[in-house]
Amino acid sequence: MSFDDFYNELQESKFSKTKFLIEGKEKTVKGMVLLVSKNSPESPYIKTLFTDGSFLLILIEDKQLFYADSLLGRLETVSDEEIGKLEQIIYKDKTYKLVNKDDYQYVLRRYIGGAQDVEGEVRFSDYISDDGEESLSLGWLSETGERADVYCKIIDLRNVEIL
Repeated sequence: MSFDDFYNELQESKFSKTKFLIEGKEKTVKGMVLLVSKNSPESPYIKTLFTDGSFLLILIEDKQLFYADSLLGRLETVSDEEIGKLEQIIYKDKTYKLVNKDDYQYVLRRYIGGAQDVEGEVRFSDYISDDGEESLSLGWLSETGERADVYCKIIDLRNVEIL
């Protein structure tokens, strides 16, 4: 299945699909939202949070999927003051470079779940691994001020199925 077929299937369902199969594991959607950020207002993306704490990021324009088994919450090795100021971060023996500084995401549409089930407005900075396969997004939830750090990897579309 191509990315376009995958995305079309989501669109045709009006983004109401509540089950995915990711790397052979069935996932139930807790929340799914369409987001955009101030630094990239023409590039909306979809974040899907699953009931088991895993996470799928759908980059519509880039036609890529990023996946995480769990949300970090807080990357302890980076202080609040260092986010967006450090040009690079070492995490899991890899170097991550700052690629998106001082951004802010907004919810355009909530598809599944209530406000407590989805990530809403967040102030963040993004770091990408040298090979471009992994991402660290470090920032704070606007509503609570809590850190909402995410570490995720590109996932091959062959490992993701909409049920």
